[in-house]
Amino acid sequence: MREIQHFLSFLARPKIVKVSIISGIGIIGGALIDAVVFLNILNKITRGEALEAATLLRLSYESTLIFVGYVIILLGFLRSTYSMVRNEKCNANSKKLQIQFIILFSFIISFLIARAFVVLLNAPINPAYQLWLKGYRIHHFFYGIGVLIIGGWLGHIRNGRRLTKISASLYGIGVGLVVDEFGLLLTFGDYWAAQSYLFFVVISVFFLITLLSEAYSQFKIYLSQSRSVTALL
Repeated sequence: MREIQHFLSFLARPKIVKVSIISGIGIIGGALIDAVVFLNILNKITRGEALEAATLLRLSYESTLIFVGYVIILLGFLRSTYSMVRNEKCNANSKKLQIQFIILFSFIISFLIARAFVVLLNAPINPAYQLWLKGYRIHHFFYGIGVLIIGGWLGHIRNGRRLTKISASLYGIGVGLVVDEFGLLLTFGDYWAAQSYLFFVVISVFFLITLLSEAYSQFKIYLSQSRSVTALL
């Protein structure tokens, strides 16, 4: 139990991590309160910008705030594990940690960029940003499947460190592109279906748990080595 407390305090050392987690929890808590008592407090504080964001994302006001709060918390945890990835004392045994970090980071960025592209450029109804092949519209989940295939192939042909990282990046990007249109696949045409956001949360939670699990394993190794050095001294 004490090791877990040390691990959590180690992750929360950067101030930006504490700020992101506290602010994310605050936004989610405020959204849940608004949903129960209908005060629209956060909408008044943001001067209607939260409601405008909800309109762009095609979500309810409360769902948008919960999603934004969750992404902020997710990025906070990502920043905290980045400190471990860059720590020279943990770097020697952190290959799996680096791979898990790259997968989660590329997945988040891929999903957010794909969704932002559609929101900002209005891609679904703008032919200038669509690819058609013999009468068939090529959605970007096809690109995601292609990137997944390439990433999986690269991950199996060699065991080089750089190639493994490239494969992990492609894997995360591919999953992000597929998940972005997961709702469209389930509903047979509705890109803005809430299932895409839900599936993003499910997949990112899974990736985050595996990342934190590996980070905890590396932290225990680092802790045992530190104790061994202290005992020798």
